[in-house]
Amino acid sequence: MDGQMGLAEVWYVIMALLLWLYVFTDGFDLGVGLLCLLTPDETRRDLMTESIEGVWHANQTWLVMLGGVLFGAYPLVYGTVLAALYLPAGFLLFALMARGIGLEYRAEADNKRPWTLLFGWGSVAVTLAHGFLLGGILQGMAFDNMRFVGGMYDWFSPFTVLVAATLLCLYTMLGAAWLVLKTTSGLQDAARWWAMRSGAATVVMVVLVVVCIVLDRSLGHLAGRAGLGGLSTTFLVGILAAVLCAGLFFRALAQGFERRPLLFGAGMLAFVFLAFGASLFPIIVPPGLTAAQAAAPDAMLRVMLAVIGGLMPVVIFYNAYQYRVFSGKAAPEDEA
Repeated sequence: MDGQMGLAEVWYVIMALLLWLYVFTDGFDLGVGLLCLLTPDETRRDLMTESIEGVWHANQTWLVMLGGVLFGAYPLVYGTVLAALYLPAGFLLFALMARGIGLEYRAEADNKRPWTLLFGWGSVAVTLAHGFLLGGILQGMAFDNMRFVGGMYDWFSPFTVLVAATLLCLYTMLGAAWLVLKTTSGLQDAARWWAMRSGAATVVMVVLVVVCIVLDRSLGHLAGRAGLGGLSTTFLVGILAAVLCAGLFFRALAQGFERRPLLFGAGMLAFVFLAFGASLFPIIVPPGLTAAQAAAPDAMLRVMLAVIGGLMPVVIFYNAYQYRVFSGKAAPEDEA
């Protein structure tokens, strides 16, 4: 039992890492899609989509691995939570397909506008689905003897709407930071402008999420029950570190750096993950389902650790190689 507890905790950390990698990498992909809706210039849209065409497939590997880990390590979570969230989960699948179709067909179409709109609004739909899925889990789910006993629309609440709106701002910020790195001249200047404003909106939304947690007692499990305003010290430190990264993000933009804004955006996201993850640990599905309760048998966890442990270097190398091959500034296809 002690071995299983230890393995369950290890997989908790691995799953959190995979989730962060997916949210960050797919986040800037989605952010580029969101920004395409704000850009009427088709030439700029060509550069924006060109900046992610070489890497967005690689970014999806983290989602595949995350789904596999969830299914193998925490079958109870996979079988019950996804069933409880089947409406936003199903919506996510259709939105992912729409976004991918829009991006792939746009590159070959003579009339790019319809496919640009499909890519852009598909990105909006994926982001909203992410928000409702994440918010629906974080706000807590009603279980009785390991069975979900809530309603089919429990995932839709003021808190989940707030989480979805926060992700819209965050992904736009990450997408703009990616474009600062990958573009030049007028488009890069526009990307800095977008990054400044979406970054400020992201900070405001994160603060609103924290305020919501403080005011709503039903969300107390998200930030502990000790410390200032009912917030645990770990949660407060993580959020303050995220705000510090946001300050460095704005400073890097103002000073003209290209790579640092994206790195500080990644750091901001990592500290937000750390704040919530460390405060919830070892709870995997609030308010009370722990990783040990939801974990697969000890033998299964050990086999998965060996398999995933061997696969992770391959996936990391594959992703690093993709970014290496497609490094440099985005250029029109006839100039690339």
